[in-house]
Amino acid sequence: MDEINEYYTFQEYIKNNSLTPSEEDYIEMIYRLSLKGEEIKVSEISKYLNIKPPSVTKMIKKLDQKNLITYQKYDNVELSEIGKILGEKLLKRHNTVYRFLEIVGVENCIHEETEKIEHMISGETLIKIHRFINFIDENNDVLEKYKDYMNKI
Repeated sequence: MDEINEYYTFQEYIKNNSLTPSEEDYIEMIYRLSLKGEEIKVSEISKYLNIKPPSVTKMIKKLDQKNLITYQKYDNVELSEIGKILGEKLLKRHNTVYRFLEIVGVENCIHEETEKIEHMISGETLIKIHRFINFIDENNDVLEKYKDYMNKI
C-alpha cells in the first residue's frame, strides 16, 4: 500500500481554495459578459446564472470586498484587473474541460459535468488535458479512430 500521508478526504483537498465554486462561477460569468463590451448589471448576472437578484447582490458585495470587482449600489459591475485575469483563467478552464468532455463523447449533461469537474481539477491535470486536446486537434485521425472504437462497443 502507498504511504498513509498520500490520502485525504475530499474536504481536505479543497480547503485551501481561496474562492468557493460559486464565487468562481460569478467571476467567470461576469468575465463572459464583459467580453460583450456592454455594461453589466445585477439583473443580467441574475438572468445568466439563473439566480435571484438579491442573491446576486449579496455575492457581488462579497466579491467587491475581495477586490475582484467594483460595484456600487444600483450601478454597473466591473471586474478589477485581478478579476479580469482570474475571469479569463476561469473561462479557459471551463472551455478546456468542456472540450475534453466533447472529445470523449459526453453528450448528456455536458454542462453539468463541466461544472462539477472544473471546480476541482488541479492545474497539472488541466495542463495535461489541454495538451491532449491540442494533440487531438493536430491528429484528427486519432480522434476518428477513437470515435470508431466507441461506436463498436
